[in-house]
Amino acid sequence: MEDKQKEYYKSLYEKLLSEYTKEELAEAFVFPPDLNAEEEEEAERQLKEDRLKRLANRTPEERVLSGILRIKYQMKEYIDQAQFDQNKTTIYFLKEYLKATDKKQQELAADIGLHVARLSRILNGKERLSLSIAYRLEAHSGDLIPAIMWWKVVQKEVEQEIRTDEEKRKEEQKKVVNVGYQRA
Repeated sequence: MEDKQKEYYKSLYEKLLSEYTKEELAEAFVFPPDLNAEEEEEAERQLKEDRLKRLANRTPEERVLSGILRIKYQMKEYIDQAQFDQNKTTIYFLKEYLKATDKKQQELAADIGLHVARLSRILNGKERLSLSIAYRLEAHSGDLIPAIMWWKVVQKEVEQEIRTDEEKRKEEQKKVVNVGYQRA
């Protein structure tokens, strides 16, 4: 677990200890196995109510942290799956990152030392995310989303392009004048 996450969980635990005893916290994580349907429904309602209350009372910093971690785990899940998903592109994750950090394109571009037009080109699919921008996004996320994750998403897109872009393949093959190896 990363240091910032540990620090966050430690402060959360200390906050909970100021409100509850250790016994109460332990009991809160152990659910009785013999709930009838009515008790189970009431427990679910209380849990939902408490969760919504806690979500509504998060600080802006907690919202950003939560959003960035959500994106990180979505990226990890996508990277770990074998198939390409046209809905989980660099553009998608970058737009989600903008939402999570509550930044406008101009603000993020300024934060990472990028011309806003270049960020716009990336967000509109006219330019790929470069390794240097991946490093900047890593730093901007407080190292929560490593550059390698951004890069692996880019690489999935490149691999898909290689598999599917027959037009580009044929265009580039026309430029070859001598074939290095002829099959019999």
